[in-house]
Amino acid sequence: MERRKNITSHFAGTKAVLLFSLAIFSWQYSTIPSFSAVVAPPAQKHQVRDEIRPDDQRVPSQSDSAATYFSQGLQYHDLGRWHKAIEAFKRATIIKPDYELAYFGLGIVYSQLETWENALTSFKKAVELSPDYAAAYLGLGIAYTMLGRNSDAVEVCRKAIRIKPGYAQAHYALGLNYLMLGDRASALEEHIILETLDRDLATELIDLINR
Repeated sequence: MERRKNITSHFAGTKAVLLFSLAIFSWQYSTIPSFSAVVAPPAQKHQVRDEIRPDDQRVPSQSDSAATYFSQGLQYHDLGRWHKAIEAFKRATIIKPDYELAYFGLGIVYSQLETWENALTSFKKAVELSPDYAAAYLGLGIAYTMLGRNSDAVEVCRKAIRIKPGYAQAHYALGLNYLMLGDRASALEEHIILETLDRDLATELIDLINR
């Protein structure tokens, strides 16, 4: 118990958890020009693949189409206009209540703003609508982590891995949450798995384990 308190205190003091959350979301932005290229769920139910470049300052015209509002939300996201992105994604969900991509988008933007309760609600809705949406389960796990609900984070990260075996970011999130729960052995197991999936994340995790 004392070790768990020390670990939690250490993470809170250094904001390592926040850095972790940004690190495992960064894979969505670092290698592609737009968030729009990675948001589609496994079932590919919505084919919104507009080419939206981060340096394009044009704002899309208004429309009553959920897809148009969704695309607008993507563009606002890429421009860092978080509150405008939230407004657009919300409009998309009003028009199309089962639009899991828009809820996922909301979760991403709320995470950027560190409003974790809202992020949690949005990711929950995304997985409710699309139970095989591994990335949304990872987002849910991050929100749980940031809210200090590590056991819940472990559960949803495991779900993400069951849906998408070899999901390196989910293994990293799982390992960190094990560590915060004081389960160093399980965290080390996740590190071993990461050695075969993503050496950079494996190094980050073992550095945290060894602190």
